[in-house]
Amino acid sequence: MGCLDGKTALVTGGTRGIGAAIVRRLAGEGAHVVFTYAASDLAAEQLVAEVASSGGRTTAVRADVSDSAGVAHMFASCDAAFGTAPNLDILVNNAGIGSDGQDASLQSGSEELFERMMAVNAKGPYLVTQAALPRLRDGGRIVNIGSISGKAAQAFAAGYAMTKRALQSLTFSTAVAVGKRGITCNLIAPGAVDTEFIAALRARPGFDEGTARLTPMGRIGRPDDIAGAVLMLCREEAGWVTGNVIEAAGGIGL
Repeated sequence: MGCLDGKTALVTGGTRGIGAAIVRRLAGEGAHVVFTYAASDLAAEQLVAEVASSGGRTTAVRADVSDSAGVAHMFASCDAAFGTAPNLDILVNNAGIGSDGQDASLQSGSEELFERMMAVNAKGPYLVTQAALPRLRDGGRIVNIGSISGKAAQAFAAGYAMTKRALQSLTFSTAVAVGKRGITCNLIAPGAVDTEFIAALRARPGFDEGTARLTPMGRIGRPDDIAGAVLMLCREEAGWVTGNVIEAAGGIGL
C-alpha cells in the first residue's frame, strides 16, 4: 500500500531530471500520474514503460504548457484518464526552462530568451493552475517547483531569477484562493541539482566542488531529493502546510 493509493496527479515537464523523479515517486506511492513533455516521444515512452514495470500507472501527454491551446489539450487527456471532473488530487507545476547555455546576463541576455523563459516558467504555471482549479478535488495539493534563484541576486541570470520570483508570488496567491477548499499550495525551491538543466554551469571548472563547499550537506542535489520533498507535501499529514517556499538545497545560503 502506498500513501497515494487511489490518488490522481498531473506533473508538467515530466520526462527528465527532477520531473521524471517526481513522476516515479508519486506513481511508486500509488498515484495514477499524467505527465507532460515538450519534445522527446522516446523519453516519454521509456518513462511510461519503466513505471509500468514497477506496477505504476502513468500517461504521457505532449503539450506546450505556455500556450492555452496546449493546456486545454493536456487537460482533455487528464479528463480522459481520470474521468469526470473534479478528478485531480495533485498538481505539480514542474515544467521550466533556463538559458540552455545562452548568455542570460542582465547585460546581454536577449529579449527572445527572456520572453520564452517568462512564458514557460511563469505564464505556464498560471495557465495550468487556472485550468486545474475546477478539476481539483477539495483537500488536494498544488506544488510548484521553483528555485533558490527566486530569492538570490543573479546578474548572470536575471531573467531566469525573475521568473522564479514570479512563481513564488503565484504560490502565495493560489494558497489564499484555494485555502477554504482545504487545498494546499507550496513551492519547492531547489538549489543546484545533478540534471541536464544545469549542464552549462557544471561544465565550468570547479563548479561542483565550489557548490559542495558552500553547501552544509557537502554535495549538490539529486533529483530524488526534490521528489522526496514533493511527496512530503502531498501526504495527508501535510494538510496544514500552505503558502510556503520550502528550500530543498542542502542548506546552501544559510
